[in-house]
Amino acid sequence: MAGIVILILLISELFIFSVQEKWTTNGKRIQYFSTERPGIIFFDSEYVRYVNITSQRYSRKDPFYYVNIHLDTIVPIGNNFMLHFYFYEFLTNQYKRGFIEMHKPFCDLIHKDTFFGAAMKKYFPPSCPVPKGSYHMYNMTIPIEQVPKGFPFTKGRIYCNVTENGTNKIVLSGYIDMELKYARI
Repeated sequence: MAGIVILILLISELFIFSVQEKWTTNGKRIQYFSTERPGIIFFDSEYVRYVNITSQRYSRKDPFYYVNIHLDTIVPIGNNFMLHFYFYEFLTNQYKRGFIEMHKPFCDLIHKDTFFGAAMKKYFPPSCPVPKGSYHMYNMTIPIEQVPKGFPFTKGRIYCNVTENGTNKIVLSGYIDMELKYARI
C-alpha cells in the first residue's frame, strides 16, 4: 500500500514539474495590471457635465484590459485641481487601505507622471490649463515597466478623488479594481 502511495506521489510530482516546465518554455511570461469593474461614485455638476469609465478586453488571447474615460468639463482644468490616488489591498474579502498614495496636481499628472499620466497625455493639449469641453480617452493601460519591483500587493482597488485646491471640495470620485497578473504570450 505504501509503495502505491509513493508511486502516485512520484507521478504527480513529475506531472507538476512537466507542467511548470511547459509554462516557462512555451512563450514569454509577462506581468500586467488587470483593471476591471470601474465605477464613478460621485461627480459635482458645477464642474463636470458627465463622466463615464469602462474597462474591456478585446479578445481572450489579449490579457490586457483597456480603460476608456469620457469626460465633459464645464470649467477649465489645470493645477487648480488635485488628484488623490489611494491604493486598497483586497484581504479577507474586503478592501483595506494600504500605505501607497499619490497626490498630484492635474497638469503635473498629465505631463510629468509616468504611472497614470503617460496614458492620458496624448488626449489633452500640451498647454495648461486644459480648456473646458469633452475629452475621450481610449485604450489606456498602466505601463508595467512603471510598476515598482516588489509591488506590495497583487489584488486591490484604486480610489481616485479629484478636489479643488484651496477649498478641498470633492469634484469627482471613482474607483477601479486591479490585480497584478501573469500571462504567457
